[in-house]
Amino acid sequence: MAQPVLNRSHVSPPAPSLPEEAVPFFGALLQAPGLGLAFLDKDLRFRFVSTAFITLTGMPASQCEGHTPSEVWPGLERDLAPLLGKALAGEPVVGARVSGTLGPPSPTGPRHHLRLSLLPTFSGGLRTGVGLLLEDETARVEQELALRESEARLRGLVTVSCDGFFLHDGGIILEASGSLASLFGTTPEDMVGQPLTRWVAPESRDAVQQALSRNVETPYELTGLRADGKRLFLEVLGRQVEHARRSVRMTAVWDISARKAAEEAATRADAFREQLLGVVGHDLRSPLYAIQLSVGALQRAGGLNETQERQVTYVSAAAKRMERMIHELLDFTRARLAGGIPVRPTPLSLDKLLERVVEEFQASHPTRLISPKVEGDVRGNWDETRLGQLLDNLVGNALQHSPEDTPVEVKLAGAPDGIHLSVRNEGPPVPLEERSSLFEPFKRGKRASGDGLGLGLYIARQIVVAHGGRISVESGVGMGTRFLVWLPRHAPGT
Repeated sequence: MAQPVLNRSHVSPPAPSLPEEAVPFFGALLQAPGLGLAFLDKDLRFRFVSTAFITLTGMPASQCEGHTPSEVWPGLERDLAPLLGKALAGEPVVGARVSGTLGPPSPTGPRHHLRLSLLPTFSGGLRTGVGLLLEDETARVEQELALRESEARLRGLVTVSCDGFFLHDGGIILEASGSLASLFGTTPEDMVGQPLTRWVAPESRDAVQQALSRNVETPYELTGLRADGKRLFLEVLGRQVEHARRSVRMTAVWDISARKAAEEAATRADAFREQLLGVVGHDLRSPLYAIQLSVGALQRAGGLNETQERQVTYVSAAAKRMERMIHELLDFTRARLAGGIPVRPTPLSLDKLLERVVEEFQASHPTRLISPKVEGDVRGNWDETRLGQLLDNLVGNALQHSPEDTPVEVKLAGAPDGIHLSVRNEGPPVPLEERSSLFEPFKRGKRASGDGLGLGLYIARQIVVAHGGRISVESGVGMGTRFLVWLPRHAPGT
């Protein structure tokens, strides 16, 4: 084991003022682990180093004896030299911290962090040198630096992932980010030390107090209160973290005011639309029914000239379009309010239903070619009225969006798992940007005519879903547009 260097004056018996019983304690202090002791003469050369000093610095005793600290630790000279000068001049230096390499200065060498106390020594009233007490704090300082870096990364992560954050202990704000203070129209300094309920609207304070008491660790919403009294809709999420060697709570904050405003506006718009559609849909049926009765009576009575007959026919066609729109409005309202379109399944063979629908369209579109095809067993349990409406919507859509001289192909195919229906037209492909919203209500493509509300495909999907099926669309250059429907043989509930 390396032995401490002790020059002759230090091995002489202790001064009479040192009680004999204190000698063992003095020896123990010299050998105490973790606390290095050294004595330097008035030329600031090492004359004594303790075993702990040798262990802490990693310097053999032979490299210290007779050398100055600047020679032993050249990497610390810049910080250490002024402190040694003060101590040699008679000014004690207690708890000074120096950092650097113990060897020659190097930007890449291992850094050491030392805590020093330098005490002037005297003998017979004359200054004889400096006593040095050394503690190596490298491990602790590196741990603190790593912790600070970790906290900095955490704060940076929180800053980019939310609109602001704050730390609090027992509801008292310890730290607030600049972005959070800006959100509340104040400064971080004005927020620190205040209860966080100062920034919470009265209607949310009870909920916040309950969340704090239960240490809730799931996101929840509250209403914040800015410095100017305006309210903010916020979402917050809290977690326990270590801060200044104690457990505190970090809370991330998101401003959801814009989202809340949009949700409320959408809710109001939906409520208004549904009320309006419900009233319009029901109240228009009576006068429309009267128009249809009158037109039917005129057509049956006869005696109309050619112009009158043509005008009555136009009125009849317009009344039928109005009737279809009213039914669509009622179906839309029913689907939104009741969570879907109700169906009443009964045994049905789809080939008969398809034949009837095609005949009706062929009569109203005598110049168009509608080509039906049926394969396999197409029997099952479905709502006949609703599937007739589905076929009517899909075939009508195909006729509307394809040239007059092109056919519309309708195919039914029975399979073990259900029924496959496809309706294809040779019109231009549906643009990609429109396909995602094709089955949404009141969504009409750029090529749509003015005849309709944009509810046909939405209702078609609702009918398919109500039967437990699915619907999709394929469209592209050279292939036209094809709607694909799959239905189970038995609708839910049968």
